[in-house]
Amino acid sequence: MTVRCLVIGAGKMGSAHLQALAALKPDALAGWAPSERRREAAESVGAGFFHGPLAAALDAFQPTHVVVASPVETLTPISMQVIAAGVRHLLVEKPVALNGAEGATLAAAVEASGAHLYVGYNRRFYTSIRTALRLIAEAGEEIGSVAFEFNEVVPDPAGPLGHAPSVRERWLLANSLHVIDSALFPVGHPDPLCSSLARSGALAWHPAGSVFVGSGLTVGGKPFAYHANWAAPGRWGFEWMTPSARYVFRPLEKLAVMRRGSFNLEDVPLDDELDRRFKPGVYLQNRAFLFGGEEAVGLVSLEHALSLVRLGEAMADYCSPQRDMRGG
Repeated sequence: MTVRCLVIGAGKMGSAHLQALAALKPDALAGWAPSERRREAAESVGAGFFHGPLAAALDAFQPTHVVVASPVETLTPISMQVIAAGVRHLLVEKPVALNGAEGATLAAAVEASGAHLYVGYNRRFYTSIRTALRLIAEAGEEIGSVAFEFNEVVPDPAGPLGHAPSVRERWLLANSLHVIDSALFPVGHPDPLCSSLARSGALAWHPAGSVFVGSGLTVGGKPFAYHANWAAPGRWGFEWMTPSARYVFRPLEKLAVMRRGSFNLEDVPLDDELDRRFKPGVYLQNRAFLFGGEEAVGLVSLEHALSLVRLGEAMADYCSPQRDMRGG
């Protein structure tokens, strides 16, 4: 099959996709952005470049595969446009939709067209995460419980600069789902009947809350707990516990292990040349998207991505009137 890949969006994430895709050498590669000022992002890696109306670029380039890396608030409408243009292979940046209704509209379009749409949770392809899963399997063990934090470091009181208010107000969906998915995907999502999710506080740019805590059992029966305080210092991180070891991801690109009977954290050597050469996880994710193979099992389906959106909405209580942990 001839592979002609168009990357929509040439900002930070779009540039990362272009760099990885250029190394993967599809039959044709190009980038698109609304204005010509992003041309260098494509041409610096030997890709073609289009600007102006997206419809014209789709018609001229005739892509077989499209990576949608546009601003978060445009991911769903641009994906709909790409599907309507006849493209049947899409990789769309996370979170793909900012609410359940938007996601349902996209899911209906995908089903009606027969398109294959995946969502770019590239952290599943980190060498650190894959190494931990391999070590756990080699030990003949399973993850017994999970703990994670999704603190957001936003120094400006106005919130994450460069993002629309609609995105800032749903920042847990727009950004934090990275680490939430990374921590939970081996054990499943929280079981609503066996879990407690709560929030408190507010920020000027995120009125839904500033502190998020929860615990319970996943749908697979695994205990979990999480905490995040966006009004205090912190970072992303998570831990997987097994009978013999605690696997620690802080930062997510690194792996350390605490073994039974010891308090020492041992750094695990990683064969992470691809994660250092490209934005971590993006090369392997794009290879799976373009060419399939055994790595394709790590790609996140639209159905699963939309279940993550629903989980994020529940964790931040986006669908309810504002109230804190004390009720009211």
